[in-house]
Amino acid sequence: MKKILFLMLLIVIAIVTTGVYHLTQQADICYYKGHDLFVKAKYKDSIPFFRESLLHDPKRSKTLTELGYAYLWAGHYPEAIGIFQRLVASEPKALRVKKSLANVYSWNKEYAKAEAIFLEVLRTDPKDRGAQKELAEIYIWDNKLDLAKAILIALLQNNPGDARAKLLYGKTLLYSGQTKEAIRIFEELSKGSKPATKENL
Repeated sequence: MKKILFLMLLIVIAIVTTGVYHLTQQADICYYKGHDLFVKAKYKDSIPFFRESLLHDPKRSKTLTELGYAYLWAGHYPEAIGIFQRLVASEPKALRVKKSLANVYSWNKEYAKAEAIFLEVLRTDPKDRGAQKELAEIYIWDNKLDLAKAILIALLQNNPGDARAKLLYGKTLLYSGQTKEAIRIFEELSKGSKPATKENL
């Protein structure tokens, strides 16, 4: 009797293991089909494969992340927001995931939500230059030019060679009506000249 029960247990384990392996294999196959399209910038075409992959493995963060960006770059902002909200819920301490959600909010012109997330990130890591530049760009888009300018001046004082901060600063000056100063910065960037000194900012 014990042998029969043992054999039945082995059979059940084998069936379960085979089923899990099959699901994982299907998730992998669909993911890589979607990923191949994703890296070729065929974002809309990649979405069905990522979705199919998640049916087999709903918690795979790599698939969720690429699906989120596929939605974003295909222009499906509400769907992208939903995906990144799921990722934040599953990884609440992951700052990179929060920054991705903030970026999606900004693309959807939900600037207040994006700002709140970046401020939260910067409270956790005040030295995150990437988050500071993203926040400054949101302020530019939201026409809060004085706030953008303050962030960018501080960034450039610490690192005058930061090309992206310098480009954003040039945009801020341009939109503020300081056209000549903006043109000077754009010319420096296009020529690869030495960055402006702290005294010039």
